[in-house]
Amino acid sequence: MNSAVESLLYPLVRLIGFIVRLLPVGIALALGRLIGMLGYYLDQKHKSLAYANLKIAFAKTKKPSEIKRIVKKLFRNFGQNSIELLRLPHIARVGPEKYVGVEGMENIYEGLKKKKGVILLAMHFGSWELSSFIGRLLNIPYKVLAKPQEKFSKLDELLNSYRQCDVISRGRGTREMVESLRNNEVIGMVVDQGGRDGVLVKFFGRQAAMSVGAIKMGLKLDIPICFCVIVRKKGPYHNLIVHPSLDLINTGNTDQDIISNLEKIARMMEGYIEQYPAEYIWFYKIWKYSKESTTVILSDGKVGHLRQSQAVAKMVKEALAERGIHNDTQIVEVKFKNRLGSFLLSFLSFISSSYFLQGRLRYFKWFLTKESFRQISSIKADFVISCGSSVAGVNFLLASDCRAKSIAVLKPGILGSYKFSLVILPEHDRRSRKHPSNVVFTNGAPNLITPEYLKEQTELLLERYPPLKDRMGLKIGVMLGGDSKKNTLTESQAKLVVNQIKTASDHLSADILITTSRRTPPYVENVIQKNLKDYPRCKLTIIANRNNIPEAVGGILGLSDIVVISGDSISMVSEAASSGKSTVVFSAAGKGSFNKNKHQLFCEHLHSRGLIYLVDENNIAQALEDIARNKIKTRKMDDNPVIFQAVKKVI
Repeated sequence: MNSAVESLLYPLVRLIGFIVRLLPVGIALALGRLIGMLGYYLDQKHKSLAYANLKIAFAKTKKPSEIKRIVKKLFRNFGQNSIELLRLPHIARVGPEKYVGVEGMENIYEGLKKKKGVILLAMHFGSWELSSFIGRLLNIPYKVLAKPQEKFSKLDELLNSYRQCDVISRGRGTREMVESLRNNEVIGMVVDQGGRDGVLVKFFGRQAAMSVGAIKMGLKLDIPICFCVIVRKKGPYHNLIVHPSLDLINTGNTDQDIISNLEKIARMMEGYIEQYPAEYIWFYKIWKYSKESTTVILSDGKVGHLRQSQAVAKMVKEALAERGIHNDTQIVEVKFKNRLGSFLLSFLSFISSSYFLQGRLRYFKWFLTKESFRQISSIKADFVISCGSSVAGVNFLLASDCRAKSIAVLKPGILGSYKFSLVILPEHDRRSRKHPSNVVFTNGAPNLITPEYLKEQTELLLERYPPLKDRMGLKIGVMLGGDSKKNTLTESQAKLVVNQIKTASDHLSADILITTSRRTPPYVENVIQKNLKDYPRCKLTIIANRNNIPEAVGGILGLSDIVVISGDSISMVSEAASSGKSTVVFSAAGKGSFNKNKHQLFCEHLHSRGLIYLVDENNIAQALEDIARNKIKTRKMDDNPVIFQAVKKVI
């Protein structure tokens, strides 16, 4: 395959090189810019990668529209640089001094006085191929270390013949390089593509692999190292800037010294890139070997949805940790201007491709509040996680913009599952046996419940309410939700539930620990207060709308032996079923529908698998007594292994 491609490329490159060397320089560069723009519109892969790289570097300081303009300019510059590579033989004939000026040449001469040679350390910036003229410009022996293109060896030889210096093959020319330095010659090397064998240092806030060869030689052999960069001044005219030799940090701790010196160089690189961002070559995976990553959770403001996303984010963190990669998690609440904005943004995501959406976050300002738009525009993420249909479109848009992996929990509304890297759905949403490979089904909703989590939350709750420490015996935990789109907890239902729990408490001599949610309506809160405030067996009452205790759910689950849950919250039922505690669920009243809604289907599915015990509110007391007397048992739900394996495939 490579031979076939090269058989086409080789004569084509020779022909283009011949033509551009005949053209006036202005027309040749204009042709380069045109080729660059064709690449911008046709090469979606590298365009996408360049934008994502620039966003990692400049998300906090530049708007998406600015970054997009930089990418466009980058392609134009790359087209010009490619033309100048093909014009090197012509430039050599007319005189390179016409096009390239050298600033800081005295720094090279000063380094050569040590008689150990000089290393010119560069990065892939500007029209760096023109730096091959430095030997001729300064009348010094000059060689450059380059990685051979083994896939296209014939084409590589052609391009090397254009370069106006000797080329030493990286990896196989170490002896030749050392010999050249001993002969007091100048060697050109690049530092910014260390690859798998490079050393990780901070580069625009994130670890990137830098090449260590030059620094190692400088420390070991005391060879002067001069950082250099070539900058386009205007049109075909360039300025090659050579810095004074680096004052290398040499404490004797070689590994740490290498890192410290590379960090100094990285700061110099950043300075030039910040000044000329479109001159750096952003087309490769700069942070590919980084041991750092970021997960962004998009919250729709619903606590249950947020906890599901946090559970998945935790698994992403654990899966990355197995590879030695540190992961930070950031939570951003998505606030729409109105409901129509939420729908329109989802529709835009539905009809658009990821390539089209990249660089167009400005569309967000039409639908999001000003603060929400500001936060999302400045995000640089490797993974984007959301739960619920309202923010699924934002997930797809943001992941497309960052070139990140996207994970959606629950059905993503009108968006198809193919839009995401991974979709996590509860089993009751399965419509057929066949499903895409990026969709995984679970019994319940992802949650944070583990033995360690329950222990931690229990300790926090006991610290907040010390009298609970003295209580022994059976404990009934109660978690009441409230209104949702399809369900409601009526006042009469709430009274019946509370009375049923009191009856069981009396019969079993059990304590009651009860909490509401932020969705719980005031009339239900009043029922709880009126009926349980002075009830001696109720040892803990938490009204979330009045006193929101973060550890309430986890702490009550940890302390309780049996749990009673209203069936209006998939998240809360899933947490209880995952706790390993016997779980009784009563169905909340449906709102105006003859068909069973998703909450009811969900609870029936868990009941059929023995993961919860589903009853109507009239039978709660009997269910509690049957469980306490071991007549009924529920199994612990554990979806984490399934989700974890799916996440590992994604990362």
